[in-house]
Amino acid sequence: MRVPGHQRESYTWTRTAALAGLAVLVMALAMALVLTPSTEVRAASVTTLASATLSADTQAVAPGSGVYTSLTGPVIAEAAAAEVGLGTIILTAPPDFEFRTTGTVTVSVSPTTNGTKIDTDAGCGSADDSEPANLAATTITITVCTVSSTASTITWSGIGVRPTGTGATLPPFDPDADSTCGPGNSKAFPTGDITVSTSTISGIPSGTALGHLAETSGAPHTIQVTTHLAASSTVNTIEGPLTVCVEDQFGSGAVGAPVSWSISSVPAGATCQALIAPDGTTDGTGQASTWLRLGHLDGSYQVRASSGAAGSATDSAQATGGPGASCVAPATSTPTPGTPTATPTGTPTPTGSPTPTPTNSLTPTPTTTAMESVALAGGTCNPVASTYPDATAIATIAGAVAPSSILTSIWWFDAFALTWHGYSAQAPQASNLNQVDRLDAFSICVSSAGAWSRPKI
Repeated sequence: MRVPGHQRESYTWTRTAALAGLAVLVMALAMALVLTPSTEVRAASVTTLASATLSADTQAVAPGSGVYTSLTGPVIAEAAAAEVGLGTIILTAPPDFEFRTTGTVTVSVSPTTNGTKIDTDAGCGSADDSEPANLAATTITITVCTVSSTASTITWSGIGVRPTGTGATLPPFDPDADSTCGPGNSKAFPTGDITVSTSTISGIPSGTALGHLAETSGAPHTIQVTTHLAASSTVNTIEGPLTVCVEDQFGSGAVGAPVSWSISSVPAGATCQALIAPDGTTDGTGQASTWLRLGHLDGSYQVRASSGAAGSATDSAQATGGPGASCVAPATSTPTPGTPTATPTGTPTPTGSPTPTPTNSLTPTPTTTAMESVALAGGTCNPVASTYPDATAIATIAGAVAPSSILTSIWWFDAFALTWHGYSAQAPQASNLNQVDRLDAFSICVSSAGAWSRPKI
């Protein structure tokens, strides 16, 4: 259909007017974005938390020492001036903990020019940028007298804390070493936050945590065996686990306590005996474990566990069914000296001229495999993975430990047969681990720190 001329002009005008209106609207929005001030919200924040883990040995009541642990901070930083308002700022200790009331806790402000001014005196008689706080067992108080005109940082220094040892949240302590050592006797030590009470701090309302305190077990005090070795087992087999529990002076499991293991007694002439995990630390219940490989002779094999001031505890297993394969090679016999054999007389057979070695050999020189060094922690068994080719001799694996004198044993667990395979550095010919495949995982046990070399992948 043909559109009359006057209608075409009408359509053109309408479309032009619409486009013009849209352009005006876009320009108005752009101007509004440019002219509208930013509404970004900034607020003060806690940049350093005054946190610590406190030993039960520092409890305020006997047999605790009552020694305070020093804290770093807290630190509050303004993002803009005047965010810390006038009034008191009070730090409150959590239940079952208390502040040190002797000495000085200093509260300081930076910058010293145009920064917040504080005072020990609630009446603000001598406000300054550094003042001693008012101390009580459960509170530390300072007064803000002047708000800042430049964003300021407020730092507390010299705060000391300790567990009270009298809190209702503490379970009864059991100071005797008994059969309840371990998970059945673990302690629910108190934890809590140092909180702030304040009139007005933008971004840090009253009740905000300025630090976290947690009490934990004390130093090793007693040690006992909680899981014994089997009464008897076959020679050259692995027995365990042998588990000990270390307690602090309050009867709680000592967490993270060092435990050293050793074989303290074996039948005369026995070989093959070895420990898995000769050293370690206690877990969250105060317990640590090891495994014993019995020697090749019948008799009693005794293991000793020691942990600092807690002393030591022992347990033993009786090996039977021996003798088994020894882990010491038989001595090579030396001929007894006697009358020398007479040298035959006669015309000697002439020796032929040596064949010269070709100087232009076309045999290529083999490419050396790039190696990497794996650090081995001393006094423990280090889990590693082989990057050597399949069916690599265990002697090759063992020979890559440096220095060689630190290697005690290598252990590999067959998850399908549910059996342990072991290699003894002292008697490799009697070991039951002969070779290792590529990407096999095993443990290298060493007496002191060293390194193990393997091909780079």
